[in-house]
Amino acid sequence: MGAIIGRYANRIAKGSFKLNDKIIKIDKNENNNHLHGGNNGFHKKNWELVDYDSQNQKFLELSLFSEDLDSGYPGNLNCNVKYSLNDSDEFKIEFFANSDKDTIFNPTSHSYFNLNPSNNSILNHTLKINSNNYIPINNDFLPVGEIERITNSPFDFTNPRKIGEQINYDNQQLKIAKGYDHCYVLEKEKEIAAEISEKISGRKLTISTNQPGIQLYTGNHLSGKFNQNQGLCLETQHYPDSPNNTNFPSTALKAKRNFIRKQLIFSKNKT
Repeated sequence: MGAIIGRYANRIAKGSFKLNDKIIKIDKNENNNHLHGGNNGFHKKNWELVDYDSQNQKFLELSLFSEDLDSGYPGNLNCNVKYSLNDSDEFKIEFFANSDKDTIFNPTSHSYFNLNPSNNSILNHTLKINSNNYIPINNDFLPVGEIERITNSPFDFTNPRKIGEQINYDNQQLKIAKGYDHCYVLEKEKEIAAEISEKISGRKLTISTNQPGIQLYTGNHLSGKFNQNQGLCLETQHYPDSPNNTNFPSTALKAKRNFIRKQLIFSKNKT
């Protein structure tokens, strides 16, 4: 099912942000920056079982309590994650959370996919992303603060094409990330965020979400048990470093307000 990332998926510059006119300091666990919730992020914690479908094995719900100032984040935060599977092969991941103080919150599911496990590369997978814009990054993998059109660039997946088709193009953004590790700005009117398929296996995966962005990561830095490009991630989330970019959608979670995020993964065996 993949790791649960929180409190904040992706990066926050210099491990700090302003909230209610106050500077908040959080863990710096990637050089001078904050990544995936810090040194003790959600993916390193033990979650408690809340409920599960013992008869049909079609849902599982987990909970986590993150105390005030956990990794520096304000607020006692209660978070639940529910995984469910229906008869139409829709696998749904839902996040629910609330805090007793104003805070920021941007969780995601960091799942790796390879639709043909007999092939050690995802570069022959076909990908479509319903996005016309992406967020360029600097050498620290942080947003440069702009949103850029993808037309006629290696980042254009508006029409389905193989991931490896342009991954080695002479493009500065691809060189920085050693492939794709970028957030796409999703088109709000599109129900489907992304689709991946693999011709030999005949497998297809469709992802829907109510979040504004999706991070494409092509496993550029995998090593050890798994090789480079052996899996890819499509992480539905807000944009990286949103708290420090006022032109990005807000990730603020007001005290005693409920947070609900739905990430729907729909798979079919045939393309």
